[in-house]
Amino acid sequence: MGHFVKTPVRARAALAMLALVAAPAMLGTLASPAAAQQSPADSIATACMASDTATAWRRVSAAWSDERGHTWSNDSLRRRLIALGERDQAVRNAPALADSMRDPAFVRRMAERDSADAAELRAIIDRYGWPGRSLVGARGASAAFLVAQHNPALQHEALRLMQALPAGEVSPSDLAMLEDRVRVSDGRPQRYGTQLHDSGDGRTLVFDPIEDLAHLDERRAAAGLPPLPVYLCIIRGLSGREVQPPAGYT
Repeated sequence: MGHFVKTPVRARAALAMLALVAAPAMLGTLASPAAAQQSPADSIATACMASDTATAWRRVSAAWSDERGHTWSNDSLRRRLIALGERDQAVRNAPALADSMRDPAFVRRMAERDSADAAELRAIIDRYGWPGRSLVGARGASAAFLVAQHNPALQHEALRLMQALPAGEVSPSDLAMLEDRVRVSDGRPQRYGTQLHDSGDGRTLVFDPIEDLAHLDERRAAAGLPPLPVYLCIIRGLSGREVQPPAGYT
């Protein structure tokens, strides 16, 4: 949620974290539900997808997450980025993230972690440019996104660098979610419907404005994101809150 949604991530800062925290990393698992072990977030997503018959988005997600037959040139950097991504997620590993965000000590720990991770990612970018799939594999590239999307000072640059890479170098869903975050931060409508915020009642999440709502699910599928009804189910399950569908969505 960016402000929201491994697919699910911070009130605008707090709730934004909740939705996307689980989402980006989760999509690869969702495309292949036979994972040996699932986190609670993965289990929620799998249950939400039980009746989902859409296939286009799954193909896009699977094509990115399947690393069989792919090679990368810098395995030590890949391992470094994966460790960064794991630390980013570990600090957010709370039973109820939205509730934990009300704890100043929790927020402080998370901010300290994000600041340290951002500094390390900055050093990586300065030396290597944006780490794409050919450099660090799909897992390494998506781990870099996880860190960047939680650090507003890096988001615009990360989006620019990711967009400049050739097709196949960055995850379509990572790119879509980061574009939405940057657009909402800039006061523009999002394109993929990944960003939500608290309505003000503490119980309901609402979508930030979305452009061209009629073709939303087409864009989501092309980016490897599940249909909006599945996303709504996931966010409800992860946040324990009601989610108001975008006005006019059918």
